[in-house]
Amino acid sequence: MAGTVEDHLSWYLSPIFDWLLSQWTWLFHEEAYAWPEKSGSPAAVAAFSALGRYIASEDEVLSATYREVQGWWRRHALRAADPSAVYPDVCMRRLDDDIEISWGGRQPSFAPDGFALMISPGFAILPVEAVATPLWQFLEWGTSTGEGANPRDLEMIGALQVRLRQLKKTPLRELELVHIDARLHGLFEKLRDSHQLDRVELRVKDVPAIAAFDPAVLMFGGLNPDIGVKDAQSLTNFLAKHQRGAESESLRKLVSNDVRVSAMEAYYEGYELAYEVRARLGIDASHTCVNIRGLLHALGVHIEEVALETDSVRGVAVAGQGFGSAILINTSSVYNKTEDGRRFTLAHELCHVLFDRTRARRLSHVSGPWTAPRVEKRANAFAAMFMASTTAIRKLLVTTDAEHVRRLAKTFQMGFSALIEHLYNVDLISDADRERLRMAVD
Repeated sequence: MAGTVEDHLSWYLSPIFDWLLSQWTWLFHEEAYAWPEKSGSPAAVAAFSALGRYIASEDEVLSATYREVQGWWRRHALRAADPSAVYPDVCMRRLDDDIEISWGGRQPSFAPDGFALMISPGFAILPVEAVATPLWQFLEWGTSTGEGANPRDLEMIGALQVRLRQLKKTPLRELELVHIDARLHGLFEKLRDSHQLDRVELRVKDVPAIAAFDPAVLMFGGLNPDIGVKDAQSLTNFLAKHQRGAESESLRKLVSNDVRVSAMEAYYEGYELAYEVRARLGIDASHTCVNIRGLLHALGVHIEEVALETDSVRGVAVAGQGFGSAILINTSSVYNKTEDGRRFTLAHELCHVLFDRTRARRLSHVSGPWTAPRVEKRANAFAAMFMASTTAIRKLLVTTDAEHVRRLAKTFQMGFSALIEHLYNVDLISDADRERLRMAVD
């Protein structure tokens, strides 16, 4: 206390306990960033970069965004518990049915002379239970065994005990509302009964955390909060139609739950996965025209084309435990105005079906601007390489003339713009070639 001499240190763990109790539901259920984020970087990197981008802006909109970024950082960054402490630069957030723990290399702001945290930036993806359970046990241990050195400490520990008991009683709906917009949550809950949509959700034992979200929560959590009632009905109907279905054996053999978040670049990982799937399907590396619709039909993946009112949804994929595999193409999306565009979307969604299932081995994924950038970038790269392998392109690419590249796009049944970016990404055209070809886009 200021102005007095104390013969002890007050309870030094209290900031961590206070922060964990205050931010618990956000740490384990909030996935979306509070700002436009296209990098696909782990939270420790993305949040720090966003703080730097928006700080001290004279623009009112950017200043408001900075406050949103700062609020998100306070909910997810360990250093928010006590900025003066020597905590590592660690962030935690939800990632589908996992927890992403990421850390940067920044040193504490008020570290003693000669003190340094020897840690390189990185991240880990863990099951919710593997993170929530030990942290909950830490809270229980601290609040039950903490011995205050003075009346203020005892009062503080008692208050923490009360908060812990209250947190444990957090209702399911309150946990879900951290992951999904309240309006959307109310909308799909009304639609659930009318569509006889099953609720499939798994909570962590004796801990206020959801281990596996309900498929509808995952799907609606990836939507624009302003989506209309009619579109919500269409998507709920799509989900309900394919529940309790089964997958073909040929599809199951291609599915991998081992691919989550890799350290390699998203586009490179997408290319590698496309090569792998082509090989396992017996598609020759030099093959120039992949019949994606026929392939999906052979794998037992149902295809639906629906004109949603929104153009923000490119496609939707459902698959896995308790579902028949299906892809919805939104014909209102600018990406799906042509047959070539729709074929590309089908290949994009195939990547999600094969490699983006949750730990519950289910998928209910919406492709659009509200979903994880890294996952979408990887699926785009997968689609490009699956439809047009580097080997096949090299065999046919004679010149970078615009008309020749247009003919190549027709050969591979891809959009002209998509092929331009693909050629650039696989180092078959230069920066100058790409800009010149972009200028030739209609």
